[in-house]
Amino acid sequence: MATDVSTHPAIVKLLKGLKTVVSQDLVSVVLYGSAARGEYEKTSSDLNVLIVVEDLTPATLKALSDPIAKWVRGGQPSPRLLAPSIIRDSADVFPIEFLDLRAAHQVLYGSDPFESLEIHVQHLRIQCERELREKMMRLREAYLEVHHSDRKLKRLLTDSYSTFVALFRGCLHLHGDEVPAHHDEVVDMFTAVAELDRVPFDEVARLKHGQSVSKTPDELFVHYYEELTKAVSRVDRFEPSLGGSYE
Repeated sequence: MATDVSTHPAIVKLLKGLKTVVSQDLVSVVLYGSAARGEYEKTSSDLNVLIVVEDLTPATLKALSDPIAKWVRGGQPSPRLLAPSIIRDSADVFPIEFLDLRAAHQVLYGSDPFESLEIHVQHLRIQCERELREKMMRLREAYLEVHHSDRKLKRLLTDSYSTFVALFRGCLHLHGDEVPAHHDEVVDMFTAVAELDRVPFDEVARLKHGQSVSKTPDELFVHYYEELTKAVSRVDRFEPSLGGSYE
């Protein structure tokens, strides 16, 4: 059963603080990430929050600094800050992020900032390939630094997993099917569509949850890397859904 975190003390405190300092300009407060997807784990999950205000002027940023500082001191990640105009103007630059946000979010306050957002297929395709290639470049560079240490290599694998699953989710929108919210379902669908071996992704997911795996970290990295390399070239096989945009 999914955990409802809307009454979490940290969220209640944040909302109260925001309403106090930017009551007239506060448009929305939105929960996203694992908690919004129903995957929240009290001991290991963060509370990811997006704050939308009418205009992100220096004066507004100063006003927001106190409640946000208290939120961060409580152990939560810094909120994303956006304005309605930024969301509109950035949809062509960050289609993966906005599709991900729109697919799994919970409005904690105000209106839904993604309700009428339009994402164009071509913008999504470009970002999918660019992001996959960039993240692969980062993975190679990091491997050079940590391959000698099992502990550091495990950390690289588990840290990269969520990043790649988020990209898989974005790429699946190109295929035109309904995209699942949960990580394991995304991996299952993406590896099937791209004709990849899902075993290394399952193994990395096990590592991420503190479970044992059958391979050494370096053996697992080799298999994981091989399948990710295939993924980059196979995204071009995905056929965009009809209509040219996601509304």
